[in-house]
Amino acid sequence: MKSDSSSLDRLVGYIVTLTVPLAIVAEANPVLAQPSLTKTPRWQMAQSSPAIVGSWRLANMTEGDSPMPMVPPRTTELTAEFSSERISGSGGCNRFFGSYQTTADTLSIGALGSTRKACPEPIMDQETKYLSALQGAQRYEVDAQGQLQIFYKTEQGSGVLRFTSQNVRGLW
Repeated sequence: MKSDSSSLDRLVGYIVTLTVPLAIVAEANPVLAQPSLTKTPRWQMAQSSPAIVGSWRLANMTEGDSPMPMVPPRTTELTAEFSSERISGSGGCNRFFGSYQTTADTLSIGALGSTRKACPEPIMDQETKYLSALQGAQRYEVDAQGQLQIFYKTEQGSGVLRFTSQNVRGLW
């Protein structure tokens, strides 16, 4: 019996030893003690919106109110994949990558890097316009049908990129 009691005393001592430093840290920094911040750090909350996270395929581009002619989809596919704070995808010829931030409905995409493959001129022209439009992003919306619209402004003008979701849905 005596050994059980001393084992229990040691266990309680270990628990107190582990718990007390956490309480001191929480008391010294009340922000860390807030339960809402322990699930998702504040810096991550402003980084990306769950609505934009996922894989998207460009359905069409407009400049002003006019649709821009696009290379047929069987020849090329333009995509964008938004993760927690990174964007990547295909410009039709090359893969691209970079970072982005959202707050409410605003969208800011940083400078994009890409591979350097050469493709036919119409595809390269389309890719240049697409990547320029992404970097000119100002705001976004995801509509009731689940389509993503990115409103952009560049030196050449402003317009809208419209995407459909490529996210895999569960089969039930």
